[in-house]
Amino acid sequence: MWLRYLALGAIVCVCSCTEEPANLAANEDENIDILEELRLLRKMVVENRILITKQETELKTVKRELEETKRNCHCGSTSDEKKITAKKVEVPQKKATLIRRGRIIPPTSHDGPVAFYGYMSTPMTNIGGHHTLVFDVIKTNSGNGLHPTTGVFTAPSSGFYVFTWTIREFDSSYHSVELVVNGQEVGALYQHAGPGEDDMSSTIVVIHVNEGEDVFLRTKMDFNQGVINSSIHGYSSFAGWKLN
Repeated sequence: MWLRYLALGAIVCVCSCTEEPANLAANEDENIDILEELRLLRKMVVENRILITKQETELKTVKRELEETKRNCHCGSTSDEKKITAKKVEVPQKKATLIRRGRIIPPTSHDGPVAFYGYMSTPMTNIGGHHTLVFDVIKTNSGNGLHPTTGVFTAPSSGFYVFTWTIREFDSSYHSVELVVNGQEVGALYQHAGPGEDDMSSTIVVIHVNEGEDVFLRTKMDFNQGVINSSIHGYSSFAGWKLN
């Protein structure tokens, strides 16, 4: 009898000894997984800190540029300060060169006739909303108001102006193009070509424009798809002239 109990005790001991290493191995694997997750989390924290530092640096740069722009801006000058500044500048106003919106524009106060006409040398693709149309081929520019690289006309003198524009569309393209005077929409044209079609439309606007105000064509925020076509067979164009 006692031999039977000894045999049973040996079997229990063997089972316990074999289960214990297995449990230890499972715990070690679980610890390894936890350590790997902690390592990945630490890596993500470091990357986020680097990104935050970079964004803070960019924000500081933008703030410095904004402060520099405010220091250089004379928009808030009083009338007396403007008079003092005018006395220091001995160059006549008509010979001055103006800079607006990052471009050089011709001097205003033009006394002669004002008229311009330009067209696109190539089609315009991938046009989004509020995209300014550029008419890089200028055939007429009396008064030098139309800029060939921006598509913006700056009125050399005040008065009533006539503006007309033509838009050509091809093969399911459609665009809505508006005329903007001094930041305000004053006219619009919608042109839609059906599948395989090649169509053109024009419109005209008569409006008073003050000296130095900008006039340009741009797409509306919606109703824009495809290509504004322009070629020797039909140009998308922009023209205007001052009424005497």
